[in-house]
Amino acid sequence: MVQEAYSASVAESHPGCERRREDRRKRRFSLVLHERRSGFDRRGPGPGASRLSVGYRRMLLGLRDRPRFLLLLLALVNVLNLADFVFTLNALAMGGREANPILRPLFDANPLYAAVFKVVAVLAVSWVVWRCRRFRSGLEAALLMVVMYGGVVLYHLYGLLVYC
Repeated sequence: MVQEAYSASVAESHPGCERRREDRRKRRFSLVLHERRSGFDRRGPGPGASRLSVGYRRMLLGLRDRPRFLLLLLALVNVLNLADFVFTLNALAMGGREANPILRPLFDANPLYAAVFKVVAVLAVSWVVWRCRRFRSGLEAALLMVVMYGGVVLYHLYGLLVYC
């Protein structure tokens, strides 16, 4: 009864207005999507799951639950990126050509431009992966980066063995 009287008095004093004056939800800029689903199914693998898929899932869960391992993995990606840059400079000095169409004009202009772009780009991607470490796709991106840069460095090492 008292609540109804209060509501009626508020409505009379402020006709046409809603009682709530501001939106309680604050908008904040963030690069991380606020998603509840992380890509990991809580039920676990089904009865027909292979050992490889179970091992892959456990590895991703280990990266998610132990952020130090993910940090080491991202540090490895950045070290492999620098090794790729050094090997690329060596190949260019021996008369080779940059295969990456994005970095080719930067190397032609000045190798310092290519170095800055390469380091900043991989650091930015590493930061995004770190921010998305709760999500399966972020962890898969970290693994893909390690495999990709590891393959590029092995390719450079193979080229050094064959052509030197």
